[in-house]
Amino acid sequence: MTAVKVRIQDLIEGAFDGTCVHTLFGEVSEARILGTLIDIFTTDDDSYISLTVDDGTETIRIKAWRQDVKKLKQFSRGDFIEVVGKIREYNEEIYLTPEVVSVVSPNRWILRELELMKGYLEAGGPQKEIRTKPQQQQGSTAAQEAEEQDVSRELLHKMEPLQSEEEIQGPSPPSDTSAPEVEVEQIEEFEILGEDEVVERVLDLLEKDMTKEDLIEQSGLDEIDVELSLRELLDEKKIRKEGNTYRRVK
Repeated sequence: MTAVKVRIQDLIEGAFDGTCVHTLFGEVSEARILGTLIDIFTTDDDSYISLTVDDGTETIRIKAWRQDVKKLKQFSRGDFIEVVGKIREYNEEIYLTPEVVSVVSPNRWILRELELMKGYLEAGGPQKEIRTKPQQQQGSTAAQEAEEQDVSRELLHKMEPLQSEEEIQGPSPPSDTSAPEVEVEQIEEFEILGEDEVVERVLDLLEKDMTKEDLIEQSGLDEIDVELSLRELLDEKKIRKEGNTYRRVK
């Protein structure tokens, strides 16, 4: 999967050379970010839309035009969203054009914070850079909850798939009553997998015909992980697609 999980700050502060941003993790042309949707702008004729996302380190706009506007119309202010997008620049502003956008739970945000902490420690970055304060929203945000977790350097070095509530306490459900409730115990269902492990899990399931929805349900992965895995496997011709179903190529 080519999309790189980064903080928004890495994109904003990195050096853009016209095709990619140079970051601590190297060159990034397609980014994968997760944050709170804090603002929406749409033109009267629906020919353009932008979403402003805040992950606690910085904000960035997700922009779409014409037929791609519908990709972003379904989201609401206050949603926790994950975005895979191509990096672009206009008038010295770094922004993303969306490839995949999905609503995620606050627990998923906590796990992303852990992934980024672990990655930055391994890359030699200071741990304190990840401990951030997001823009204030209604109620407490997942990034604020992440800051309150006492995550030690030892835990980050020894990170394994989470198996019990004792390893990390999940956040309280958002105070917004319109948002679905998130049980703390749900965090036990999530695993932190490497990209190759994610792709391999999807490939292993495709011994028989399956839809993307079937793969999400049976793999335990989120929508974006499955989407990116399918894209990579199709490019490598390891699977085929017929209609809405996918199957491994023998």
